[in-house]
Amino acid sequence: MNHAARLDALRVGITTPLLVTRLPNLQYLTGFTGSNGFLLVRPEGAATFITDGRYGEMAEGLVARLNTTELTVYTSGLWDVLRAATAGLGPVGLEADGVMWSFATDFAREIGVPPVASLGAVERLRRSKDAEEIAALAAAAAAGDSAFSDLKKLALPATTERELGWRLIDAMRAEGAESATWEPIVAAGAGASIPHYRSGRKAVGSSLLLLDYGCVSDGYHSDMSRTVWLRGDPDAEMGRVHQAVLESQEAGIAAVAPGVACTAVDEACRAVLRKYGYEEHFLHSTGHGVGLEIHEAPWLRRGNDDSLAAGDVVTIEPGVYLPGVGGVRIEDMVVVAGSGPTVITHSTKEFQIP
Repeated sequence: MNHAARLDALRVGITTPLLVTRLPNLQYLTGFTGSNGFLLVRPEGAATFITDGRYGEMAEGLVARLNTTELTVYTSGLWDVLRAATAGLGPVGLEADGVMWSFATDFAREIGVPPVASLGAVERLRRSKDAEEIAALAAAAAAGDSAFSDLKKLALPATTERELGWRLIDAMRAEGAESATWEPIVAAGAGASIPHYRSGRKAVGSSLLLLDYGCVSDGYHSDMSRTVWLRGDPDAEMGRVHQAVLESQEAGIAAVAPGVACTAVDEACRAVLRKYGYEEHFLHSTGHGVGLEIHEAPWLRRGNDDSLAAGDVVTIEPGVYLPGVGGVRIEDMVVVAGSGPTVITHSTKEFQIP
């Protein structure tokens, strides 16, 4: 990853110094993967990376590759370090969408200059993924695909939802994943009617099963949902719901292109569900961006006129949820490009697994 070029791009986009504190942004700009760090970026001149003694050695290696970055490692007195780093700079920007109010008020008191709210300066850079980032996202997606390919072996009738979630995580780790993105959603039977169901001790049985899970590869996340009928003859109504959601997702993916408004992709999915009479049971937005965070811009939802751009990686995940009966969600990750959308999750979408 060309972190130096990313820092240069950030400098071009800011007019006042910016104190970067959000961990995904620190990783994007420097490669830092610790839990405590600060990066003071000036519009001109050297940046200053600040961390505590636990991460000093890690930070030394990262800063050595960033010719325009200085390093300060502290063991106590963080505010003394920040005062020295910001002396004479005037107002300093804080990441408005990632800083706790208590830190902002402490900053104003300790530094003596009220901070300036800065919204999305790094996130705007992160939105467009380069080839290395797309490769990392694809690797995470491939680990999820591999786990799904063994579903019938992992999901025996007596297996509980929670046990199946653990098995999916183990299968992804066996393919090189660093960790799960979150605790997998494993919803059997009527539990699938709850979009963010909490998996429990219920056996998965032999009928409807909704899965939503992902993993992390080189810091980048994957996100995939599939809904299947595990064994035996499927319920006719849920089969119709599955077909509606599948067609809805296909329409959404087909609508993905640079310059297309996010709300238009959402409407493409909704139009199909409306035709089937299920739109009122679509309880969430169509999708979101994926990268160093599992949920990031762009947001594919009704009313969002923000346009897709080449390099965006988004999910398309329509769903239909029938209370007390069950639900279906189908989700893939899609790369936005002028040549057409590229789906990087490849698991089968068949309702019945052969």
